[in-house]
Amino acid sequence: MKKINFLLFASSLGLLGCSQGELYSAHKLTVATWNVEHLASDGDQGCKMRTESDYNQLTQYVNTIDADVFALQEVASEAAVSRIFNPEKWQVIMSSRNDSPSYKCRGNGNLSTQQKVAFAVKKSITVSDIKHLTSFSEVKLGAREGLQLSLKYNNQTINLLNLHLKSGCFTQNYSQSDSKSCQIFAKQAELLKQHVASQILPGEQWLMLGDFNHHLADDKNTLRNTLIPENMSANSKLTVLTDGKQSCHPKYPAPIDHIISSPTMTRKLSSLVMFHKYSQQAPTTMLSDHCALSATFNIN
Repeated sequence: MKKINFLLFASSLGLLGCSQGELYSAHKLTVATWNVEHLASDGDQGCKMRTESDYNQLTQYVNTIDADVFALQEVASEAAVSRIFNPEKWQVIMSSRNDSPSYKCRGNGNLSTQQKVAFAVKKSITVSDIKHLTSFSEVKLGAREGLQLSLKYNNQTINLLNLHLKSGCFTQNYSQSDSKSCQIFAKQAELLKQHVASQILPGEQWLMLGDFNHHLADDKNTLRNTLIPENMSANSKLTVLTDGKQSCHPKYPAPIDHIISSPTMTRKLSSLVMFHKYSQQAPTTMLSDHCALSATFNIN
């Protein structure tokens, strides 16, 4: 009788079926970031041509990750996102950036499709306060804007910022390079610094995630140290969740896809921060040249 009563008590607290580190994790939120590499609604278009089988595999991959929210990069349109995220289950929030001129793709001779950012959020989650950060795209024609929103989950507000920064500036100190890519990257870096200072307030729950095109997991990286200076107070100090992680791409082990969390979110982080490999990992057979990166949080 005592054993039965204990089971009922444990069940009421949500303790059964949890490991020791997850005793108070009845409400888990998994957030992922994923550059889908030129995802178009028509597989015959753009720089990454895809078959019907490819789209099906991408959908299976989404289901395997089992995230509640995806921050997406390099998606052409809502129709493209809906090819792999079932519209009956997912709401899609697209970048508002106007289409930019296409260019000729290397390899197949097609004209490129659009590279935009978007969110896919399960319909069971309420989305609010959508903001299109056009300043990030105004630095250069074709640059991507930032996309920000808030989620209501378990009566709490979680703020997400989706970014895809300028490619081609992989030096650790972009401020010391006079390349055009680094000059554009420097402008976006300054915008991000200002945004962090003005928007990510102590006590609020924030995640910045996306393709930063920069090696932020290196503690010598200038952008990292700009966003997270040594003298930053503990109640404001951001955490790069890719520290110690390797990207899934065989040729590029240092990650450029990142999730950065505010202190309140870092404290709610479970042990699950990971890149999700594809079943075929050869560079020529990967479903995208980036794998999804996910993190799970206990929102209690």
